[in-house]
Amino acid sequence: MPCRSRSAFVLVLSGLLGVSQAARAEDLPEPREAPRYAAIRYLEDWTDPLRRTGEDPFDRVKYVPLGEGAYLSFGGQHRLRYELTRGLDGPLAESVLFSRNLLHVDAHVGPLRAFVQVGSHLALGAPARDAPPGSDLFDVQQAFVEWRAAARKARFVARVGRQELSLGSTRWVSTRDGTNVRQAFDLARLTVSGEGWNVEGFGGVVPQLQRGVLDDAPAWRSRFWGLYATVEVLPRKLLSMDVFYLGRDRPSVTYGDVEGRELRHMLGVRVFGETPGGFEYIGHALAQAGTVDDAEVLAWGLAGGLWQRLPFAPLRVGVRGDALSGDRHAGDGRVSTFHAWFPNQTFFSALPLIYPSNLYEVHPMAQWNLDPVALEAGCVFFFRQSVHDAVYTPPGDVLVPASESQARYTGAQLSLSLGYRVTRHFMFNAEYSHVFAGPALRSATGRDVDFFGTWTTFTY
Repeated sequence: MPCRSRSAFVLVLSGLLGVSQAARAEDLPEPREAPRYAAIRYLEDWTDPLRRTGEDPFDRVKYVPLGEGAYLSFGGQHRLRYELTRGLDGPLAESVLFSRNLLHVDAHVGPLRAFVQVGSHLALGAPARDAPPGSDLFDVQQAFVEWRAAARKARFVARVGRQELSLGSTRWVSTRDGTNVRQAFDLARLTVSGEGWNVEGFGGVVPQLQRGVLDDAPAWRSRFWGLYATVEVLPRKLLSMDVFYLGRDRPSVTYGDVEGRELRHMLGVRVFGETPGGFEYIGHALAQAGTVDDAEVLAWGLAGGLWQRLPFAPLRVGVRGDALSGDRHAGDGRVSTFHAWFPNQTFFSALPLIYPSNLYEVHPMAQWNLDPVALEAGCVFFFRQSVHDAVYTPPGDVLVPASESQARYTGAQLSLSLGYRVTRHFMFNAEYSHVFAGPALRSATGRDVDFFGTWTTFTY
């Protein structure tokens, strides 16, 4: 088919889990070696002198020795992002310029560590975006203490404080890098890892973002916890598996005619791997249960993807897909809407129009890696899983009420993106998306949606 649109903070750690980090676009097994500048900055390790060539002036602040087993590391990132969106909120296009500035210091003394990152996030041009997560004048992005130890066959890392968290392929829990203010959590975490396996447990709360200065306090009634385990089943990346449990307690939510406190649990399995011939695969199976006020929660989700790296060109082609449940019967005392909690909002494209709830989607795509240039083209076809439930938009709000349309086809989103790594510090990105509004989406927007975004990032 041709493309037609595109109770408090205290929680007892009861287990252990493995976290695997991934970049924005790929729902793939992660590389074994972290990049020079990691997407989550506390994952960087500058103790290896081979990583500090001395030819780069910023290397001087990446490792500042203080004595035996003690050193400091400094870094930062500055991103300028422009977005132009036409077709969502009336006849005038929304034009907004975002500025994100992050600075961090990382202090190590023997097995102990303290990491602090502060940020200033500004939004100019669109009053509706001049609030979190669009803007936050100045606040603590991350601040935690860490302790490390090693036994004969295992390594232990305990971490307490505000920190970013990215699980698996970032499909359900991510850093939300596409938005101006990244997602962070106030957590206690314990990680145990060994040869071919990781296990981690965490528990804590979600900070309440405010626009002002140093006012992002922990939201004690918004709790989040989980267990996540990763094991390499077959060697050489042929087959790996994640098994996880995530829990969320929110003080007030609304699903159709159901409103109240939500306690939701999610069980999931993720299998992924790649063959020597360049074939890659991934699959998720998820189940959610719990309560919203007096209503029972029972939801499900399936997701996956297949890719092939071509041997005769730096080209990767594939298809991704999701099936996420929606609510079928209003007033039946049951909530069947799948909720993703903290998904990678740029998973479909840089325009986060559709939220992964009540959804069927299929996403053919192609990627060219012509290092230092990367190109990607794809088209996502969206359908409602249940026509009796809404179409949702980030962070889980209703975009098209269930009563507005009985159409299953929502629309299709065509996206073209460019990434150019100018130097090891400087990155340029641009993306264009056109949403061909289907019957369900047209009842809300009245027309197609166009999006253009460009952002430059300087990291050190």
